[in-house]
Amino acid sequence: MAYRLLLIGLLAVSVLYTLTARHIPMDAWTAEELINAQTLPTVYGILLALTVLVLLFRTSPAAVGIAPGRVLRLAGIAGLVLAFVAAISWLDLWLGLGILLLVTAWWLGERRWLPMLSLAVSVPLIGYLGIEVGLGVYLPD
Repeated sequence: MAYRLLLIGLLAVSVLYTLTARHIPMDAWTAEELINAQTLPTVYGILLALTVLVLLFRTSPAAVGIAPGRVLRLAGIAGLVLAFVAAISWLDLWLGLGILLLVTAWWLGERRWLPMLSLAVSVPLIGYLGIEVGLGVYLPD
């Protein structure tokens, strides 16, 4: 039952994410283009919803052999992602991404500080340098 509730929750999150992605503000020129700022988030939301629907109607969790601990771990990661999305308005994107990676690595069982910190620092730094500095694309908060 917890497995089905988790999938229903993920379906609700994917629908809300897709609806939110459709309200990303754009200027008049960008809105007229076929591929714009709303395209990739909308595709991600739709793919997540379709994946969850397939899992929801496929088989029972007992037949698949899903342990309750895995459902809890997946629910925790989903909660971390939701906390990241909620906190992005008052945290910087790159700082929030670093915190998300650090906490997710810890949640998944990594206890060595050097790999966790190097992941949490290098990925946001590469993203910032590659996207905002290298490409000159400013990502508003």
